[in-house]
Amino acid sequence: MDPAGTGLAVVLPVLRCPACVGASGGDGALHADGALHADGGVLRCAAGHGFDIGRGGYVNLRTGRARRIAGDTAAMVAARQSFLGADHYRPLTTRLAELAAASTPGARSAPNPGRDAGTGTNFRPASPAGSVPVALEIGAGTGHHLAGVLAALPAGAVGVAVDVSKYALRRAARAHPRIGAVAYDAAGPWPVADGCVSVLLDVFAPRNLAEMRRVLRPDGLLIVVTPEPGHLAELRGPLGLVGMQPDKGDRLDERTADRFAPAALERLDIPLVLSADEAVDLALMGPTGHHRTAEDLRDQVEAAWPGRRVAVTVRLAVRCYRPRG
Repeated sequence: MDPAGTGLAVVLPVLRCPACVGASGGDGALHADGALHADGGVLRCAAGHGFDIGRGGYVNLRTGRARRIAGDTAAMVAARQSFLGADHYRPLTTRLAELAAASTPGARSAPNPGRDAGTGTNFRPASPAGSVPVALEIGAGTGHHLAGVLAALPAGAVGVAVDVSKYALRRAARAHPRIGAVAYDAAGPWPVADGCVSVLLDVFAPRNLAEMRRVLRPDGLLIVVTPEPGHLAELRGPLGLVGMQPDKGDRLDERTADRFAPAALERLDIPLVLSADEAVDLALMGPTGHHRTAEDLRDQVEAAWPGRRVAVTVRLAVRCYRPRG
C-alpha cells in the first residue's frame, strides 16, 4: 500500500528506523539519522532497512529484538470498537481533548483550561513553539481517543497511534485521516524522533518513562489515565474480571518524579447503565478478554442480571505532567 493513501504520509517526518535506533545500544539515541522515506509500499532508511506497509494502512516497526507480545485479539478489538463507538466513554475523550487543546498553541477550542478538579492547582498552557503539533498515543487501540484529541487541535496537527495488535492498528489507521498507525514495542527504544511530540497519551497502557521523556517536547504534555479503586466494581465479582492494583496511580507519581513534574490531577467518574451485550463488550475489551470468551461472559451477565440492564461505574484518574529539565 502506498503511504500517500494513509495517515502514515503525514507522520513520516517523526518516525525513525527501529534498526538504527536499536543499533545505538538501547538508549534511544540514533546510531544514524534513521529518517524514513516512502519507497512504494515500503518505508526505508538511508541504511537500507525496509518496513512493509500492510494492507490495513499501518506499518510494523518491530524488529527481531522486540519482545513477543500478545496484542488484543480480533474479538477484543471488535468489542472496543462497539463500546467506544456507542460514546460510553465520551466524557473521557472530551476531557482528553480539552486538556490537549489547552496545552497546544493555536488549538481551535480549549474549554475550561484552568480546571483541575483533583488538586486545586491551575493547569497552564505551554508556550508556543512554532511547529506542527504531534499527538502520540501508546496503546492506542482503535484510535478512538486520539481521533477525539486531533479534532480539538490545530488543523495541521497529526497523530501517531501505537499498538502491537494488527486488528487494533487496522482500525486506528481509519479513525482519522491524520493518524498514522504504527506497531512497535513500547518497552524498548521508540522509533520516534527526539523532542517531536506535543501531547503524549497513555490510557491504561504500559509506560516507558525514559522514552516518553525523550520524545516529548520541552513544552509538551503527558496525560496518563489510570483506573481508580472501585473501577467497574459492579462487574468484577459476577464476571471475574482481571483485578487491578489500587495503588497504581500513587506509584506512578513516584516513578515519574525524576523526569516529569505533576501539572494536574483530576478524578473522573462515569456512571453507565448498559445492556447485556454492552456489559460483555466492556469486559471483553480489557485484559479479561485474553482469558474469557464473549459467550462465557454473556452467560454470566444473564445469570447475574437476568433480563435487566447493568449499572456500572467507571472510575478514572487523569494525570497531567510536564517534562523536567
